[in-house]
Amino acid sequence: MTRGDSQKEELRDANASCGRKGAHYYSSMFPIKLKFAVRNLLCMSLLAGILPARAENPSQATRDATPTKPGVVSFTVESDYQKGPNKLEVLCPDAIKPGVKYPVVVILPVNTGLDGQWGSPVEEIRKQNLHNVYQVICVVPSYDIDPWYGDFPERPANGPFIRQQAYITDIVLPLLEKEFPVSTNSADRYLIGFSKSGFGALGLLLRNPSLFHRAAVYDCADPNPQGDIFQKWGMVNSYGSRENFDQNFFIPKLISDKKSEFQGKDRRISLLAGSLSYGGVELIHKSLKENKISYTYTIFPGMGHAWGDGWLPMAFASILPVPVP
Repeated sequence: MTRGDSQKEELRDANASCGRKGAHYYSSMFPIKLKFAVRNLLCMSLLAGILPARAENPSQATRDATPTKPGVVSFTVESDYQKGPNKLEVLCPDAIKPGVKYPVVVILPVNTGLDGQWGSPVEEIRKQNLHNVYQVICVVPSYDIDPWYGDFPERPANGPFIRQQAYITDIVLPLLEKEFPVSTNSADRYLIGFSKSGFGALGLLLRNPSLFHRAAVYDCADPNPQGDIFQKWGMVNSYGSRENFDQNFFIPKLISDKKSEFQGKDRRISLLAGSLSYGGVELIHKSLKENKISYTYTIFPGMGHAWGDGWLPMAFASILPVPVP
C-alpha cells in the first residue's frame, strides 16, 4: 500500500467513525408544518418575535472530500456571520463507541484561517493524544476576519454581519449535533482559548453560562485595550464600535454581571499564564478574585506563547473530568 493509499484509508475510517460521509448541513428557520395555511401564517408571524437569533442566519456546511489533514474531518462553512466560506476541523476519538454521546471541546483560533504563526491546535491535540485520553470530540473553527470574538450589535448598511461568538453558538454547535455523536448537555461543552482567543473562550462562557460548562484560557490578551489599540489591532472589525465592546463584551464587566453563575464549589474557569507580561491574565485574575468567583489560576514561568509550547495538555486537565482508565 502506498502512502497515498494509506492516507485515503485513514480518511475513510475517520468519515465512517465520526459523522456521515458526504453530508450537507443547512441551518435556517425552523420548519413548521400545519394543516391549514392560515394557521401556518399566524404561527410564523408569532414566532418571528420569539425565535432566537440562530434561526435567522442561514448557513451551509459541506464535508470536504479530501481534507488536508488525514484523519481530521473538515467542512467548508458558508455563513452570513462571516465574509465568505471558512474551514472547520473536527477531531474525534479513534474508536467511536455505538450509542455514546461525546463531550465537545471548542478550541478557538488566534489567527485567521486554521493554522498560523502560533501553530496548529488540532495537530497539537492529536500529537498529545488528548482526544483519545479524554474521549472528547474537538472542533476548531476558522475566521476570515481577525478573531477578537465580538458580535456586531446590528447589521451594517454595507458589508458582512460579523458575529464571531454567535458563529459558535448558532452555526458550529448545531452542525456538530447534526453530524457527530456529541452530547447536547451543557455540562459536556468546554472552551479553550489563548491570547486573543481567550476573549472568545471567556466571553462565550460568561455570556452563555447555561450553554457551556467550563473554559480554560492561557495568556489572555489585555481585556481593556488602551489608546488606539482597539482600532489599530483590528478589534473594531469584530465589535463594530468601542461602545458595543464596553457594554457587551468587556470581560471584567461580564464577570461582575454574571458572578452568581460562577460562585460556589464548581470551578468553571481555569486561568493559565506562561508570562505575566501578558497583562490580561492579571487583570482577569483580579476581577475574578474581587467578585468571589470559583476558579483556578496556574502560572508556568517561561512557557512559550504558541499552541505547541506545552500548556495545552494542562488546559485540558484543568477543565475536563479525570479520564477513566
